[in-house]
Amino acid sequence: MGQKLMGHTGAACVDALTEMSPDESVLILLKHCRDMKQQETRLRLITLFLLLGCAALFIFMIFCGNLQQHENSGSSGQTSTSEHSATYSKQVAGCPTDNVPNESLRGLNDLRSVFEKNVTNKTYMKWQPVLGGNYIEKERAIEIRVTGIYFVYTSFALGCHDEPEGFRTFSLQLRRLPLGYSDIQNLTDVWDGVKCPEGFRTVSVGRLFDLLQGDQVKVWVREGYKLITSSSFGVFRV
Repeated sequence: MGQKLMGHTGAACVDALTEMSPDESVLILLKHCRDMKQQETRLRLITLFLLLGCAALFIFMIFCGNLQQHENSGSSGQTSTSEHSATYSKQVAGCPTDNVPNESLRGLNDLRSVFEKNVTNKTYMKWQPVLGGNYIEKERAIEIRVTGIYFVYTSFALGCHDEPEGFRTFSLQLRRLPLGYSDIQNLTDVWDGVKCPEGFRTVSVGRLFDLLQGDQVKVWVREGYKLITSSSFGVFRV
């Protein structure tokens, strides 16, 4: 420690110390060491306070940023919720959108079959509406109210119903009648059957079709009408 002191104070300090007694020199060195230690302690405390201050500022900035982000998210959520509530209220109130009935916007229709006596084959299926209001009973068809991509589905439960022994064929077509035309278009064909007298089978078909406003979609049974136990038919816009 004494060497470091003499190295920094220079020749003047060396000359002054040589004129003092050994006891005085020791006291001066001790006092100088104590002063240096106190100064070092103060520097450490100042450095510690600066670090704590920087850390506190950094934490405060992060907290403020998170708080602002949370407020923005809350505002967006409230706006979205308000818009959703307004849309839902509009739907409940039955407000028209583009002059189209609300149920027609999704094109959701689900029908259940109505069995007819004295019908064998080559007939359009007769239905009873379960969901939706686009079923035209006279045409036995679902009318498309909005142009779009639709999923069209139908399902049949088949049974023998006292039919003679042997394989009984069942076939149907999904058909489309465009608005303003008299020519029927075939959308898809289905072939299947059951082995009587104890046969039972479920036949289902579902596909996506690009349909236009005013199109009529029907189910044409070509063969095996008497095998039908129950059936369903429907469309919805995707």
